[in-house]
Amino acid sequence: MDAQLIRELEELGGEIRPSSLRECDEIIIDQPSYTARIALWGGHLVSFVPTGQADLLFQSENEGAQTRFGRRHFGVPVCWPWFGANTEDDDLPAHGLARYFRWQLVEVGRFKNGDAKIVIRLASEDHPLIEEMWPHAFELRQVFRLGEGFSINFSAANLSDKDMSVSEALHTYFHIGDNQTAQVHGLDGVTYVDKFDEGQEKTQKGVVSPCEELDRVYLDAPEQVALHDPILGRKLIIESEGARSKVLWNPGEALAKLRADMEEEDYRRFVCIETANALSNAYKIKAGEMHQLRFTVHVASLEQA
Repeated sequence: MDAQLIRELEELGGEIRPSSLRECDEIIIDQPSYTARIALWGGHLVSFVPTGQADLLFQSENEGAQTRFGRRHFGVPVCWPWFGANTEDDDLPAHGLARYFRWQLVEVGRFKNGDAKIVIRLASEDHPLIEEMWPHAFELRQVFRLGEGFSINFSAANLSDKDMSVSEALHTYFHIGDNQTAQVHGLDGVTYVDKFDEGQEKTQKGVVSPCEELDRVYLDAPEQVALHDPILGRKLIIESEGARSKVLWNPGEALAKLRADMEEEDYRRFVCIETANALSNAYKIKAGEMHQLRFTVHVASLEQA
């Protein structure tokens, strides 16, 4: 890794540490108001812990299958350039390619207000296997902004000479005290596809609670939702740009017990609220163009308005 980047990371209060995740490195940022971890394997923001609080993100202790396309459940995996199963080739891995390859640290710095800035990159030209599996040249970047809460600005550039069809999600595992009492606010009246009920279209009524047995793609969803957690005494305000869908996922008790890549009780401690463009919200990136999506997470106490 570039020595200048290492020095800049150290000046930021960060360091590179070896990780057991596919034998790839992790970036650790330790600041007075938070600590954060970013795994270069898959480009995951793994953890964000405000000082004195529980982690905003969930990490399963189950390491899953130790294969290139074995999945683990933690942090913010990137699902790109397809969300869910690939509809044209069953042999391709679920949720795209981006989460299964090593990303590269390309920039370290600070924003004007002092927030930490970490930029990582994944380019198809750096991975011959990607070029075998996907016909379009591309470059992905994630800009992590870390401070009072965090944001991820995800960009995808189509470097090929043909339009590229994309569905995607930043598949965020939010850590909660108990999925029976957690509530997702802000989706009342929004149409969703219920993948646990044969893909039927339904309309959300009120808040989503309990956060269990969910596999829902909310279409044309609002830019802001909030996750209320009475056990941890906080609410997470989640704002997005460039994403028309919200996906809510929690497997529930029965399915969790059947999964080899998840501990039986994991489902109690997370709900996925995903910033996405999925199903009918999929789109095309024209040759030579770029698309961005971004989401920001702020923390407040439940007593605050």
